[in-house]
Amino acid sequence: MKAISPFGLPLGISITFWTIVGLLRLVTTTFFSFAKIKNNGEVLKPSDIAVLLPAHNEEVVVRDSIKALVNLVDQKQIYVVSDGSNDKTHRRAKMENCHVSKLDPGRGKAKAMLYLIKRFHLFERYKLIFIVDADTRIDINFLKKALPFFEDPEIGAVFATARITWPPHIIPRLKYYFIAYRERLNRMLQYFMIYGQTWKYTNAPYVIPGFATIYRSKILSQLEMDTPGILIEDFNLALQFYKKKLGRVGYSPGIIGWDQHPDNLKDYWNQVRRWNIGFFQSVRKNGVWPSFFWLALGIFSLEVFIHSIFLLLLPLAIISLLIPILPFANEVLDGYRSFYQTFGFYKDLTLMDIFIFVFLFDYIMTVVIGLINKKPQFVFYGIFFFFMHYVTALILISSLIPGFLGSSKGRWSSPARRTEVATS
Repeated sequence: MKAISPFGLPLGISITFWTIVGLLRLVTTTFFSFAKIKNNGEVLKPSDIAVLLPAHNEEVVVRDSIKALVNLVDQKQIYVVSDGSNDKTHRRAKMENCHVSKLDPGRGKAKAMLYLIKRFHLFERYKLIFIVDADTRIDINFLKKALPFFEDPEIGAVFATARITWPPHIIPRLKYYFIAYRERLNRMLQYFMIYGQTWKYTNAPYVIPGFATIYRSKILSQLEMDTPGILIEDFNLALQFYKKKLGRVGYSPGIIGWDQHPDNLKDYWNQVRRWNIGFFQSVRKNGVWPSFFWLALGIFSLEVFIHSIFLLLLPLAIISLLIPILPFANEVLDGYRSFYQTFGFYKDLTLMDIFIFVFLFDYIMTVVIGLINKKPQFVFYGIFFFFMHYVTALILISSLIPGFLGSSKGRWSSPARRTEVATS
């Protein structure tokens, strides 16, 4: 699920609560010194870090990812594994003079990382393990802003804010439509959910993103990275982290990893479906336990599920509302309209309600996020986001059965990559 829902986020208990918490965090940390992080633990340095960079068919981007990391740590601290690649990933990575391994056949991301950890004894040699996706370029100030979190001994992991490059363009393009949709969604999650969830008094993010996260070695060593039957490790590690009460997770919007989003429907579908299935598999594996973490996650999951069902049935509701204004009528159409309006969600629904609460509010939010982040093209792309909301809901519902009943080998196929230059 990757904390994704139709319309970005359903306006309900979760988004309201976490937005308020986020505002409290912002105010207290900005104006009250007692609320800021008290650094009284060990001061860790870049030399304490081992970077794990798993890659599968990433020849287009892997060198750029490594070059960005070399600005922060020594080349010999970077450990790359080409996992089942059938392109030039291994050869391109070798050009950067870091540790490069090759697994053929591939084992999947989690098993590939575990291979590196065991082969090079990384838990014993380094105090921190930095997991980075091969399409991610780490910001030059990443460690400067992330390492101080670890001076708090309760912090077990710190993850990044995902940023993207956004080429200026006047004529709309379909690939930027998909990128814009995902960027808008990420920003909503960061503003209205993650910032509040990672406050030290709440400590309840639903996922520890695997694209750019630093773990304490002693924490990561207590987590089962390669749990059998689970497609992705992000949710699995997060659920284990909180179930075992291993500490808190740190996050700041200023800790940045430059990421790539899918630029076509096929890649978007496959990626989000993989996240959804991985989430449901992780829940099945780790179960539910009494905690504030699961109270928050349970409410949010229920809201997302109900919202998805509402959205998937919405076109039929719109048809029922259009029947009275059709130039013709018959008993079948009248019967359909009467039947549909017996459902609680739609009983008192009007076309104006749908326009205001389903489209207008969502569109205004899209425009505001676009303008704040200097992406005015969102004004146009946002008009058509309803289609992606519907697709996202469909992906979620279609992932329930394989997520809760199916099993996976943990192998993945990356979306098509692009050559990009990170911007500020």
